[in-house]
Amino acid sequence: MVNVVNVGGVSMSRNVLICGNDLLVEAILQHNIVQDKEISFIWYQKDVEFPHSVQDILNSAVMAKNLRLTATNTPEWNDIDLLLIGKSESASEKDLTFEESLRAEIHWTQLLINQAMANNFAGKVCFLTEHGEEQVFSALRFSGLPDNAIFGLGTLPLSMLVEKMISNILKIDVRQIHVSVLGTFADAVPAWSRGLVAGTPLLSLIAQENSLFTQNELTKIEERLKESSEKSLLPVILASIDCVFEALFSSFAQIIPLTHQVQVDEQKIAISEPVLLSTQGVSQLPTLNLSEDEKQKLVDIKDQVLSQIQSLMSGR
Repeated sequence: MVNVVNVGGVSMSRNVLICGNDLLVEAILQHNIVQDKEISFIWYQKDVEFPHSVQDILNSAVMAKNLRLTATNTPEWNDIDLLLIGKSESASEKDLTFEESLRAEIHWTQLLINQAMANNFAGKVCFLTEHGEEQVFSALRFSGLPDNAIFGLGTLPLSMLVEKMISNILKIDVRQIHVSVLGTFADAVPAWSRGLVAGTPLLSLIAQENSLFTQNELTKIEERLKESSEKSLLPVILASIDCVFEALFSSFAQIIPLTHQVQVDEQKIAISEPVLLSTQGVSQLPTLNLSEDEKQKLVDIKDQVLSQIQSLMSGR
């Protein structure tokens, strides 16, 4: 199963265990089959017998030359470099309240992490669900893994969406645009005050006469973020996972917003803010110098996440 490649003269394995049978997990696998990079995907299954939908995707991997895809209910945990955790089957059911979905995901998280740690897992963990803040906190609390090893995709897809929308408005290469979206997937704060376009402060463009970029454009982008769903964001979610793979499996680190553990007064929570992601995992960066309005919005979001975590811990 071990897939080893040479990166900058250093041998590095790329073994990814992906968990969940939801549409996002299937899309990730199909996307990577097309990309055909040197990655070994192991698809975790709870049962010995695989459903037809799983077998169909396994069969489609015949098109890949470099990528390897297998499925198992007994993975070799000590060989895994990255554990990607999607939705549990119970959390994917319709008509669940937010709290019911959250508790289903936390139970799923505990089941997987307990199994991993009992079998000498020492890799990284990335959560893909809307409950990433609580899952990161929970996994760090009972796994024994270091803080830098556990993170969530968080607001990275939203950041990539914002950058692409600005690129389309200004007709400028998206690689020249840098805007971080902070907070959570459900409650996101674009850090407009720190945004850059080809090294120029984003907000300075609004002040220019006859500028293509106006306050009205910012408002439209913020409204689009609030309307976003997993389905509408699927292309940028897949691009975000590509970005994570690039950082973890190559010699090029990335500065991107991910859900990670932070300190709020004397409490620990998880929130999406820019971090340095590399082969070593997540490294925190100095606090962004935000506008007063952005600071207050982020404080409110952190308080809300803390309340959800405290409620979860108390069993309410």
